[in-house]
Amino acid sequence: MRRHLPAKASVPRGFTLIEVLVVMVIIAILVALVVPAISGVRTRARMAQVSAEISQLDAAIAKFKAVFNVEPPSSLLIPPVGGTWTALDRSKVRGLWPQFNFATNGNLGNTSAIHLNGAECLVFFLGGYEATSGTVKTVIGFSKDPRYPWDPNGTNREGPFFEFANERLVNVDGDLAFEYVDPLPGQQTPYLYLSSQGRKYLRTNTANADDFDVFGSARDLQTVYLKTATPPQEHRAGGFQIISPGQDGEYGTGGIYTNGEELTGNRAEEADNITNFSGGQLLP
Repeated sequence: MRRHLPAKASVPRGFTLIEVLVVMVIIAILVALVVPAISGVRTRARMAQVSAEISQLDAAIAKFKAVFNVEPPSSLLIPPVGGTWTALDRSKVRGLWPQFNFATNGNLGNTSAIHLNGAECLVFFLGGYEATSGTVKTVIGFSKDPRYPWDPNGTNREGPFFEFANERLVNVDGDLAFEYVDPLPGQQTPYLYLSSQGRKYLRTNTANADDFDVFGSARDLQTVYLKTATPPQEHRAGGFQIISPGQDGEYGTGGIYTNGEELTGNRAEEADNITNFSGGQLLP
């Protein structure tokens, strides 16, 4: 009787080198397609986060105005206690606190002059008295005593009008006043705040110490954003402009900007600026 031997089990065949290379190429193509898409979604989400925060700053300024009847100025020169106030800066403070005690600087107690530019005014007027404990910066609002609103003592206080994240309070110019950076990763350049004070966006101090200056260098915004040059018509002419420098940390030179305009050449660094008048980035 003939015996049948069992069939030999088939041995699985491994991938050939060509098949492995094809799979690797396909994976590389998928990665090349997916990673930029994910990155783009993440970038848009971050930009939307900044736009949302600018809207919150808008609302905080409205709260400030509801209390003081005017929007915060975007420049203020505070002399040392006992020093001479300029008529312009005195009038700005009087407009907010008619009973302000100039002899003590509202109990601020500063022994050297403090120039608040637009970035610093945003924090000072929406946050109030500024304090540093170790490396932690905080804002605690204003005293409700109209003579001494800048007194750090006491619990009867007005504000802050905006909930500042302490870790994003910075001091880029090394003076006695804080600035505030947007939530973009690694951001070092603060929000810029420019107020028309209901009239015009005027440079109210010297070229290197005015509303527009933060760094004292060519990085600064040189003018507000305009709709037209002749006659000059500003975006939000009767209000204020809030500007984030975007991911590149540069404001650019500013000037005439039409909604949706492509900014190129020496104005390319402005393209990723995020503002309260453009609905997001200036880049179309």
